[in-house]
Amino acid sequence: MKIVVSGASGFLGSWICRVLARSHEVIALLRPESNLYRLEGITPLVISQIPSENWGQFLVRSNAEVWISVDWQGVSNKDRNSESQFENVERLEELCGQVSGISTVIGTGSQAELGPVNDIIFETQGDAPTTLYGEAKVSARNIMQSHFAGSETRFVWARIFSTYGALDSNDWLIPSTFETLLQGKRMPLTLGEQEWSYLHAFDLASAFKTLAENESISGVVNVGNPETVRIHDVAAFIGEALDRSDLLGFGDVPYRVDQVMKLAPACEKLTAAGWAPEIELTSGIKHLINWMSYRDDISLQRKSGSALELYLPARERK
Repeated sequence: MKIVVSGASGFLGSWICRVLARSHEVIALLRPESNLYRLEGITPLVISQIPSENWGQFLVRSNAEVWISVDWQGVSNKDRNSESQFENVERLEELCGQVSGISTVIGTGSQAELGPVNDIIFETQGDAPTTLYGEAKVSARNIMQSHFAGSETRFVWARIFSTYGALDSNDWLIPSTFETLLQGKRMPLTLGEQEWSYLHAFDLASAFKTLAENESISGVVNVGNPETVRIHDVAAFIGEALDRSDLLGFGDVPYRVDQVMKLAPACEKLTAAGWAPEIELTSGIKHLINWMSYRDDISLQRKSGSALELYLPARERK
């Protein structure tokens, strides 16, 4: 299939391109100023850098069968309650109004749509966002869903839960813990009693491949790891791997008022289609630590024991 991925230069977008390009014709749709670093080594891959106001015309003329929209500005924690979140919604609404003739459209959502849910999260879970980021994601989903309702376009909303892996920023728990301990600094943490879902970026990209290829899947789809782990155990594993467990500051950070204590997505539609995570958390973290340590010849191990043949650009040195 011909697949256009808008916003492909980001962490998740680049992994989606990396996996899909193995078996499909993939076009990375980017702004002229986008950094192409994360897309290095993906072959074959067509890169189109054009102003976002021209993306609608490009999508129509591309004759693509699938459009995956990963473009979203302001995903870091510091931007979660910025009014600029709704600029993403306005841009998507305008873009959807220009798009026609595409068989499948896949939008990207977030667990933030749901607010704190301390139980298993099904795909029918109601919206209850507590941040402007979550509210904007809900608005974007409703707009896209309404636009494609009644048309011949299959619409999928991939609700993404916590992910990790090489090429991510250092803003999140796993890479931030590694970076802090490596510098010999104390890592402030909560008690770590939260039961969390972490999905490796390769498994997320494989999930998007399943969504693109399986025409029976539509609507909201949970994209996460059904197997959960305690935050304490994740941090402890990193501390042991670096021999710096003494720097783990469990209890230094109080829980937030809206702290999520259990994040357990039920990925029923993906599971029914035969998808399952292939990367164990410990294996994925080891791979990430090696990549962040600028080591060569690193490999990502599957649960089956086989090594994943995967080229990644070296980590950018500061």
